[in-house]
Amino acid sequence: MPSYPIAPKRPYTITQHGETRVDDYFWLRNREDPEVMNFLTAHMDYLEEVMGHTKPLQDSLFAEMKGRIQETDSTVPEKRGGWWYYSRTEAGKQYPIYCRKKETLENPEEILLDQNAL
Repeated sequence: MPSYPIAPKRPYTITQHGETRVDDYFWLRNREDPEVMNFLTAHMDYLEEVMGHTKPLQDSLFAEMKGRIQETDSTVPEKRGGWWYYSRTEAGKQYPIYCRKKETLENPEEILLDQNAL
């Protein structure tokens, strides 16, 4: 079994709002640093080695939880001014779609923001 990867401490002093603190792991924020990426890869390899045998259980639990979620759904419309505002989700899409309809809920939908398209 591989050993748990331990990040080296590299003290970095931060002063915010008149308070000073030391963050020993600030260097891990730099995604462009190959050493950071190597450390994260080592962590993922360790996780896979230690937890790999639980993959069938993880998949089963995920499928069960997902099966209890109604993927295509809509919030209760709220009237503001002459518009009905609501958000909805669609199966297979990760983020909500924000919409409105003018005056009545039977009118055509106007999509204000589809976060899936961003």
